[in-house]
Amino acid sequence: MITRVSALFVCGVAGKRVPMDQKHSSLVEAPPRAPGRVTLTDVARLCGVTPATVSRVLNRQKKFSTSDAVRQRIHTTAEKLGYVPDLAARNFRRRATHIVGVFAHPLTHVTEGINESLLEGVAEVLHTAGYDVFFELRSSPQAAFPNWRFDAAILLQHPRAEIVAELDRRHVPYACVNERARGAVANVLADDAMGMGRALQHLSQLGHKKIGYANARSVHAHHYSVNERYEALLAGVAAHGMALSPGHHMPMTSPAEFLRVVVQTDGATAVVTYDHQLAVMLVGAAHDLGLRIPHDFSLICFNDVFPVALLPPPLTAVAVSGRAMGRRGAELLLNWLISPARGDHTARDVRVPEDLVVRASTAPPPPPP
Repeated sequence: MITRVSALFVCGVAGKRVPMDQKHSSLVEAPPRAPGRVTLTDVARLCGVTPATVSRVLNRQKKFSTSDAVRQRIHTTAEKLGYVPDLAARNFRRRATHIVGVFAHPLTHVTEGINESLLEGVAEVLHTAGYDVFFELRSSPQAAFPNWRFDAAILLQHPRAEIVAELDRRHVPYACVNERARGAVANVLADDAMGMGRALQHLSQLGHKKIGYANARSVHAHHYSVNERYEALLAGVAAHGMALSPGHHMPMTSPAEFLRVVVQTDGATAVVTYDHQLAVMLVGAAHDLGLRIPHDFSLICFNDVFPVALLPPPLTAVAVSGRAMGRRGAELLLNWLISPARGDHTARDVRVPEDLVVRASTAPPPPPP
């Protein structure tokens, strides 16, 4: 899992390396590596060319005169020496850095929920377009803004307010992914109304008339999805002629108490949870209370991520593609960099569709006692 995400954290040379030509490999014998960083001058000295020529070749510049043999020799030497470009020096020389920063809240877990696949989607698009990417996740709220230049930014869930303000002050364009900000180029969001609608339709078709809703914990209270899922729940319950059990508007605090009130006392035959974490907690509490899923109540959660498909029973889940959200956000940001809008700009919301993955946790309601 770490290996798959790690490409995002490395600011390497964009693009593919030129394969080594075996017939040239004997022309360059790299000396034992000296302490310290390998420089352009080191590569140029071994190749018998100027540092400027090495720079042009390694930056894929075509409009200058040098032979294919020299180009190949430079790439081979740089490879053998382990040369990597000095991004700070490169950025100083050109107006565009081809670097994009990814910012999130210090408490964000990059491998939790859809975050890992979301980051992979961002990196795939930006690396393919020749951009290096850095991920800024500092633990201290007082941490300084990065002291290097970059062209644009991607903002993930609940970025620090100081970061957003500084991006606006410096006129650095940014797109939000699974988050919303007024000054963003675009806000790429999950279509939670679609997801909730499909979950309630599924339960209605199975014959459920009374459902419970495990609402988000207070730590998520400010995220757009909390309000949007809840509003879609109220609208969908009314449309399907269902009834809601008490406590649906409050954060779920005790899973055992929730099940005692909603299922055992009020008689709800199905439960929808704000996210997968609440669902995992309810599975454990149901086992402790002697409740069976789906025999005593059906269970649906948002976020089709680990470990919902592995639980006993595997959970029916509302799924959104984190990779699709990440890719879309990066594409919209690149489009802005290529052709920025002029004048006043209002961020537009772009919705990524959600689907329902039906598994063994949902079934027709139990017969009345």
